[in-house]
Amino acid sequence: MKKIFIIPASALLLILILVLVADNIILPWYVASDEVTVPDLVGKNKDEAVEILQNIGLNPIVEEPRFDERYKKNDVIYHNPRSGINVKTNRRVYLFISGGEPQIRMPKLIGKTLRDANVTVERLGLSLGDLEETRSEFPANTIIEQEFDEGEILPKGTIINLKISVGPQVGMIRVPSLLGKSVKEAENILHRHSLKFGQKVYLSSPNLLPNTIIDQYPSEDKLLSYGDSVDVTITQSN
Repeated sequence: MKKIFIIPASALLLILILVLVADNIILPWYVASDEVTVPDLVGKNKDEAVEILQNIGLNPIVEEPRFDERYKKNDVIYHNPRSGINVKTNRRVYLFISGGEPQIRMPKLIGKTLRDANVTVERLGLSLGDLEETRSEFPANTIIEQEFDEGEILPKGTIINLKISVGPQVGMIRVPSLLGKSVKEAENILHRHSLKFGQKVYLSSPNLLPNTIIDQYPSEDKLLSYGDSVDVTITQSN
């Protein structure tokens, strides 16, 4: 036997009343509620834009700033809804704010050639400034000092002053690598570079052949005058 569900008259009456209230009161009130036109806020300062929206009954929502060099920092670059749109009062209006020009992280230029350094800074939106030339152990046209430290945050367009090597002083020579060479090989290398052995320190090493250079001072590529000495550490048998 089928069950018959009977809705009480009181429930039917309540539903009818709710429908009538929604149809005759709520919907007409919503449709007839005040509308305002979104003003043009692009280019205005964030605080000014917020005040304008609040004064006409809208709800400003400020989004995270984004870098845009076309607008000053804290100016509105875009908003949604856009200007000229009619909206209900208390409608949210999203403001997109300029963070100003992008910030640049200073790259490492020391050790680069002048040409490479110039390409690097131009690609990042920076510029080379004064170039001070000085003699050093680095090859000519190598950057040996930069005005700002690597990683320092700079505004776009910052001018970078550099110190550039013009090469070693006349009469200087770069120390060759002697590591891993036998004493005889090292002696021949030093002779070809107009250098000589200085202090010799002997150290027992069971893993290396005797008479092998395992350390030197000055190290490779340091500058010495012709005729200077290189101190070495040499292996010996136990």
